[in-house]
Order: sequence, then structure tokens, then C-alpha cells
Amino acid sequence: MTSRPVVVYAGRGSSHSWTWLADLLETHGAFDARFVGEDSICEVVAEGASLVIVSGGDGFEIASALAPRGFAAVEEYVRAGGSYFGVCAGAYLPLPSRLEPFDKFNLSSTRIRNLTAQGDDVVDESPRTGVRYGSCRIVHPVRGEVELGDGHRRFTAPVYGGPVFQEPEEDTALLRYSSFTTRTLFQMDEDSAKGMVLGAPAVVSTRVGDGMMILAGPHLEHPRYPEANQEFVRISGVPVGKGHGIPMTRSDRHDSVVRRSLSDLKVAVLGMERESFLVGAKVWDAGRMLELASAVEKRSGSLDADTAQAVSSLLDEAREDLLSAGPRRAAYTDSAPSRLVEAARSCVDCHFRAMKG
Repeated sequence: MTSRPVVVYAGRGSSHSWTWLADLLETHGAFDARFVGEDSICEVVAEGASLVIVSGGDGFEIASALAPRGFAAVEEYVRAGGSYFGVCAGAYLPLPSRLEPFDKFNLSSTRIRNLTAQGDDVVDESPRTGVRYGSCRIVHPVRGEVELGDGHRRFTAPVYGGPVFQEPEEDTALLRYSSFTTRTLFQMDEDSAKGMVLGAPAVVSTRVGDGMMILAGPHLEHPRYPEANQEFVRISGVPVGKGHGIPMTRSDRHDSVVRRSLSDLKVAVLGMERESFLVGAKVWDAGRMLELASAVEKRSGSLDADTAQAVSSLLDEAREDLLSAGPRRAAYTDSAPSRLVEAARSCVDCHFRAMKG
């Protein structure tokens, strides 16, 4: 019987948050997973998937990368009985929209509450607090830890720009934003944030043909929130417990090639420790880059010679991009972040294939 892997999008527009999904899947022994870019998602989904996940990043870039072929492939898969889990940027994609390129993927009827007229001065112009959306602005009222609940239990999870949904008419609210915590960072005045967020749906599900889409504002997959992780596994139906991979034989020669490049890259990244730069509508900084580097470092011993060389080359190129003109050039070209994402994607995908056996 042909296996149907979990398919995780880690292509153009992605941030570092998809690596949290890799950690979650690996922790639960779910090694039947593929980590794909915009060039391969259509083919991999067409071959069969148990679940398609699109996580955080620059929603406009992800939508541009997937429209129209990627959206069409995912829609066909879901309508035929497949499952889609969108987190943060991935949750915005299927919502109703007339704005290109989001208009290619209108599959949910639920709308968002965190939308204001462009002239409203509820938030400043930082992309951490909001992004332009046509003549309006999607605002991010809070950032960091929030409490979620379903009427019976509560747990915490972080939100980093994910949607706050209006009450759905056709879809189903699975979790709601129930309260803030001492770790909640307010990005508008507290009373306005409470009015916009508390009690609103945080996770919704929608039927599409014979399939299901689950859209989540918070990052239930974040590694520092085990209760949220368990909720992610429960809601998504990730096929865990199918095995725990195979013992890995580390290749010192292949591993050392990647580790040398990682070491050099970290020096360049730490040199911009207090700097951040904007690529599209996404803020990048040293912390995000180091999380991608960590995803490679933890799995570099699994790589075959060709993948190790490709990953090493991408890491070297990202380092040169940062050193040649600093974050300013990286911001204009999207070079360092995109190369880091591709290096991590190639490494993680190879690791999961090796562990699956």
C-alpha cells in the first residue's frame, strides 16, 4: 500500500516556523512527511497526502508562490477528501478575498475581525503590528502568549500575527481566545485588544467538498507549548505512533562539510544580532535565522553526499549575502532568508526520508 505523507510547505514566503512542525512530527515519530517548496508541492500532493500544512511567513509571498497551480492542486486534493491545516499566514490563505493573489483560493466563508481602514491609527506602520491589505490593514492586536479554550479546558499558545476570526456562519469554531497572560505583548491599547480578541474564534474548521480545512491563528505547534502541541496532533489527525524511525549512521565526512558552513554562517548572523530587516511584509532578524540553522544542525548527520553539498553551498551563499552588504542588501534581494529556508528544507526533508527508511 502506498503511504500518504504529511506534506509541509517550506517554500517561497515561508518564515522559520515550519521548523517547529518538523520538531513536533519528529517528537511523535511521524517520519512519513515531506517538506516541499512551491516547485514540488503540486506533484507531491497529487501523489497522495494524509495532510497538507502551510505555516507562517509572508502571506502575500506564499500566495504569489502558490497561485494559481499550487492553490488548484491543494483545492482538488481537499475536495476529494484531503485535509489542510493552515497556521498564521497559512490560515489567511483560504479566507474570502477579492485581492490578488488571494482570490485564487477562496474556500472558507469565515472572515476576520482584525481588519481596519487604512486611515485608522490603531497601530503604527511596523509589519509586526500590521500589514497593508488593499485599501485596509490587517492589524496584529497582541503578540506572544495567549490563553485558548473550548469551553471545557484552557491552555496557552503563542500568536505572531495570526488571524482573529469573526463568528462563523457556516464554519465551526474549535478554539477561542479566552484570556491574555502576563506574557502577552499588547500592540494596541489593552481595552481595544480585549474587544477585538477575547471570545473570538482562534481556530476554525470548514468543510470543502469531501475534505476538511482547519485554520489556526495561534501557533499550536510551537515547541515550548506541549499542551498546545497535543491539541495540534488531536485536531490535525497527524498519523503518530507509526514507528520511531531507524538508527542513524552519521557520516563524519558529510556532516563536517555542513558543520563548517554552519559555523561560518553563525558568525555572520551573530554580527547582526541587534539588527532586523524587512523582506516583503516579513521581518527577519538573527533569532529567526538561527532557528533555521538549528534545524540543519540537529539533522546534518542524516544527509547523503549530494544533499550535504547542496545544503553547505546554500549556507555559504547566505553567509556571503550577509557579509557583502549586510541586512540592507539581504532585504532588497530576499537572498539570505530564502537560501536559509531552502537549506533547512532540503536538510529536513532528507532527514525525514532517511528516518522513515
